[in-house]
Amino acid sequence: MRKIFLLTITTLFLGGCAIAQGDTTAVHKKKRDPMAIFNGDGMYFRDSTWKIGGFLGFNVSQTALYQWSPGGSNNLSMLFAGNFYVQYKKKKVSWVTNLDMKYGMVANGLIREQALAQRNLQKNIDVLQFNTNLGYDITDHLYFSGKVGFLSQFSPTYDYSQTDTAHGQFKRYVVSKFAAPAVLTFGPGFTWKPKDYFTMFFTPIEGKVTFVSGALKDTAKSDGNSSYYYGVDPTRFGLNAGTTYSAAVGAEIDILFQKDIVKNINWKSHLNVFVSYYNNNYNATMPYYNSSDSLMGTTTIKTSTEHIPVVAWDNDLVFKLYKFLTATLSTRFVYQYNAVTPVDKVHNSTGAKGPDGLTDVDKTGAPILTYNKLQIFEQFGVGLSFKF
Repeated sequence: MRKIFLLTITTLFLGGCAIAQGDTTAVHKKKRDPMAIFNGDGMYFRDSTWKIGGFLGFNVSQTALYQWSPGGSNNLSMLFAGNFYVQYKKKKVSWVTNLDMKYGMVANGLIREQALAQRNLQKNIDVLQFNTNLGYDITDHLYFSGKVGFLSQFSPTYDYSQTDTAHGQFKRYVVSKFAAPAVLTFGPGFTWKPKDYFTMFFTPIEGKVTFVSGALKDTAKSDGNSSYYYGVDPTRFGLNAGTTYSAAVGAEIDILFQKDIVKNINWKSHLNVFVSYYNNNYNATMPYYNSSDSLMGTTTIKTSTEHIPVVAWDNDLVFKLYKFLTATLSTRFVYQYNAVTPVDKVHNSTGAKGPDGLTDVDKTGAPILTYNKLQIFEQFGVGLSFKF
């Protein structure tokens, strides 16, 4: 009887274990995959058709002097940078959208007094760039695609350098602002993506519209011109004086590279080249400053120069120091043949400040023209960052 009882208990126990094991297996089979997967370089959704990612960084550098006999100047600089992307890939359809942002401020001297802060805390970089590219796979790594791009900035940029002698205050006229300028590009083309970290887009025919909202109607730049404080000079951005937009048709090459080139060092490089076939409102009348008589003059350049490529090249090197601590080196190179650029700050002989900072002559005494100059921005800083 005892043996029968023990046998019955053993049978029931083993049967329960088997049933429990079966239930566990059933539950395990019903368990779903996670909604998203983080792999350190973006986030994939469950079906892998969507991927999102980006980078946020804040850099700061500072120098403080107190009763420092050798002399010097206090300074503080800040840079916020962000990059976000969304990618979609399913069968033959591919869609990539990128948003790039940079905003930096710099202050020299004391800024605790309001009057000084108004001119000492100044913006040094401001970029808002959006690109989206929709493509259809026609062969391995090659897509027929359409691209739309937008480039502008967040807030107004001012020139603080001239003194308003009538009021004893520094001028703060607007140099640029949101939508002044703004560049809109669109067109069909081909996208080649042999690797995840390299993309090249080419279009043989693209539309490009440059807007300068609130452009100056009066091109005279004198101390008594009140519009000089608020309007944006369109000639700075390759437009004819007094116009608010310029439409062009041409070819474009857009190359994006982003990769960890060595451990803990990421390099992002973006090169854009646009060659115009046709451009209305092309700025062919360029100003210059004649230091001998302290007057602004003009010179005419051939309209054939409108076919000289417009080049923009951005580079960001991010050095990961420790977890969220990084060092960032950012550079931006822009070449636009007919864009007006400042060439100096003071007159070589008198030390006086001329219009728009265009105040010098070359070694032969000829006026320095204010176009056909390479524009360069560079900044290095250490700060916090977050990559996802």
